[in-house]
Amino acid sequence: MMMHLVMGSPNRYIQYAGIIKDAGDYIKDFGKRALVVGGHTALSVTSDSLTASLTKNNIDYIVTEFKGEVTQDEIDRVGTIAAENNRDVIIGVGGGKAIDTAKAAANKIGVRLVTIPTIAATCASWTPLSVIYNDEHEFLRYTVFRDSPSLVLVDTKVIAESPARYFAAGISDTLVKGYEAAASSKGKYINVPTRAALSMADLCTETLFEYGRQAYEDVKGNRVSEAVEKTIDAIIALSGMVGGLGSDNCRIAAAHAIHNGFTILPEVHGFNHGEKIAFSTLVQLCLENYPDTEFERVTNFLHSIDQPVTLSMLNLEGIENDRLEKVARRACAPQESTHNMYFEVTPEDVVRAIIEADRKATALIRGV
Repeated sequence: MMMHLVMGSPNRYIQYAGIIKDAGDYIKDFGKRALVVGGHTALSVTSDSLTASLTKNNIDYIVTEFKGEVTQDEIDRVGTIAAENNRDVIIGVGGGKAIDTAKAAANKIGVRLVTIPTIAATCASWTPLSVIYNDEHEFLRYTVFRDSPSLVLVDTKVIAESPARYFAAGISDTLVKGYEAAASSKGKYINVPTRAALSMADLCTETLFEYGRQAYEDVKGNRVSEAVEKTIDAIIALSGMVGGLGSDNCRIAAAHAIHNGFTILPEVHGFNHGEKIAFSTLVQLCLENYPDTEFERVTNFLHSIDQPVTLSMLNLEGIENDRLEKVARRACAPQESTHNMYFEVTPEDVVRAIIEADRKATALIRGV
């Protein structure tokens, strides 16, 4: 079946080391009354440079600190502050959760949005959607918005000086793009934008295989290197383009659904999104019966950047089968992205794939 063409991307995407000190030069074209939303650490890292630049450009601003989770209550709180103070632009600063909250609030009240990622853990700063959780940090839903961010400002120096753990998680969350895009596009009409999106997804994956490990080491040393810049490009811009070009043909698939299933387990709540995606990627490879050579390639790469590739690394060693069944049922819920796969995936399939991925990855890292 032929599909209509849908593309989504930010109005502008600008990246260079030190851009935050120039942020107001770019933001002034989108609003003059700003609400800045960010986590405590993100604001402490960026506040002096950002607010000085806003002041220099005659942008009136107020600041609110993000409370830590993308809940509907937090979205409503931020949106209310912006509306009651007559803000015409919301600036989301920080990681994916702070930015997802800013996106949802801006779209709710109909004002412009600027995103300034301080870590490269996801492509959240690019995409027109938010991932919503409850107060217990369990996944609830994806919300897709009419508008993409108006402006994305990426300071490679700030990201290179951020905790390397977040950077590695971003690599994991992006590495899966090639596998999920390929799975979700199978059996569908492949128009030219879809072909471009699939090529972009493959480019994400291969860029990370080529530069990701060196980039991770460079971020551990707070160095803005060519490898770091190329990896940031893949995590934020190229990754965001996959869905922007491919639309419903190149969406997330089993790995993200399995990640969402794992969020019902308290043991994993201390792990980043990308860290849970790392193991979930291996589960999808098992669901699809990928050759052992590819499973080994992905496992060894993820393990080399300190990502969890076994259940024990997710604090789930010895987990009971009935709890895995709950994870699997959640991953196969009607609204989940397992249904973007090109074959039916049952909870029983997911349990078997989790056990197989754990067994194979455990054997690999133990060298047996």
